[in-house]
Amino acid sequence: MKNILILLGTIFNCSFIIAQINGVGIGTQTPTHTLEVNGNLKLSENLYMENPGTYTGNASDAYLLVRDNNDKVIKRYVPATSAFSAINSAVYYLRNVNPAGLNDFNTGVSATDYYLVIGGFIVRGENDNPVVSLTQQGTSNQYVPQYSARSYIQNGLWHIKFTPNNGRVFNLKLDIRLSVSVYRRDMLTTINTPITYNMNGDTSGTGSAPVPVLP
Repeated sequence: MKNILILLGTIFNCSFIIAQINGVGIGTQTPTHTLEVNGNLKLSENLYMENPGTYTGNASDAYLLVRDNNDKVIKRYVPATSAFSAINSAVYYLRNVNPAGLNDFNTGVSATDYYLVIGGFIVRGENDNPVVSLTQQGTSNQYVPQYSARSYIQNGLWHIKFTPNNGRVFNLKLDIRLSVSVYRRDMLTTINTPITYNMNGDTSGTGSAPVPVLP
């Protein structure tokens, strides 16, 4: 048994010495070679990557390391096999919309895997008519344009809505362009709660930036 233990100790020492001689960076601040780990790697402390270099190949051939917030395990994310990339942008061009606005539009984007945010919109009349106004319902009196654009979850999918406020309607059918961004949920470590400030009737104020606290 002693001979076996001594032999194992000799093998490990030789492996360490060979790794040092080959310059893979174990115990040195100036590594000259890379070390490939073919299998599982477990870390008990922190992982730091110093100057990993720039990848100039095809983005579909690249992998990302992400932490699964459910089991706290670092996993490989493969963009090429994902339904969407980490961040997507799209424009929904919705034509011939009812003058009452868009009450419910199902995007088909999973709310389990993604966040969907409306970043901006353009409203024009039917057939790209630049002259469109908002009226009081049932009358021809013009009203100051006030409408809401929002995304919401229904039956596990993201829906979008664009409607006038206070029961108003547009004076003709609409062409609506909604710019949206779609984010993978596992790429966002923290979603901040609403930040509330009492403006006390003032027209200007100063706030603090959201804190990027990791869960």
